[in-house]
Amino acid sequence: MLKPIMAAALALVVLALRGNAVEPAKLSAEQTKVLESARASALLYRAQLPDFICTQVTHRNTAPKSLGTMGAGMVTRNAGAIPAGPDSSSDVIEEQLTYTGREENYEVISVDGRRVKGMTHMQIQGGAISGGEFGSVLAQVFEPSSRTTFTWDRAANLRGRHIYIFGFRVPREAGTTVADARTKNRAVVSFSGQISIDPETLQVIEITSKHDMPSGFPIQVFERRVEYAPQQIAGKTYSLPAQSVIHIEDGAHVYVNKIDFKNYHRFTSESTIRSVEVAPN
Repeated sequence: MLKPIMAAALALVVLALRGNAVEPAKLSAEQTKVLESARASALLYRAQLPDFICTQVTHRNTAPKSLGTMGAGMVTRNAGAIPAGPDSSSDVIEEQLTYTGREENYEVISVDGRRVKGMTHMQIQGGAISGGEFGSVLAQVFEPSSRTTFTWDRAANLRGRHIYIFGFRVPREAGTTVADARTKNRAVVSFSGQISIDPETLQVIEITSKHDMPSGFPIQVFERRVEYAPQQIAGKTYSLPAQSVIHIEDGAHVYVNKIDFKNYHRFTSESTIRSVEVAPN
């Protein structure tokens, strides 16, 4: 189950609904083979990950909507900054993320460089909070019961790698339920995006998604991009999140989180917290 995405008093809870599988649309035999191989790998993704620890550093930016938004479309690579103004705010949160038993657990280490103790991930105040980058997003798209339709987009190069880019769409009847914590409103929505796959390794290296929020719903925009990169853990290489960007808008504010994942290492009972130096925005 995906973890909550919270924007101030807002919470976006994403729950996959069940249905029948939909075959890929308008794909060649080669494209279908690449996509289905990536699907098989993605559905086994969480089971294949070792127990590990990493450092998660989140740069959060919040600004009034009057200062402008990123505009329509998927989150882009320059999405880490939004206009500054008298009512804008930003902070940097460092957390130790422990992945054990296929579950993510967070311990807040510092906020704006100040050490904290006893604070959990969901107790962080203000801005937006997110989770679920370690396999939940992939499973949600590739699970056959999601009834995802895939279409061919193009071949391209991304960070020095040749990739295949597929469009995808999950229909509303097999989509996600979004819930606003403040008003208790709920709605089932479709979502769509793009998924980038290395045809040689069959690994997903980037996924972007945008939820189709209904008119009048408190959360008006929710977009996410997750980038994956090879990471060494105990002498083995795994494809793991390197960066994620979350973009949320309500009626008054824009929230942008840029999340970096660093210092992956194997979890043991003797594991200790490893801090990283956080560069200012």
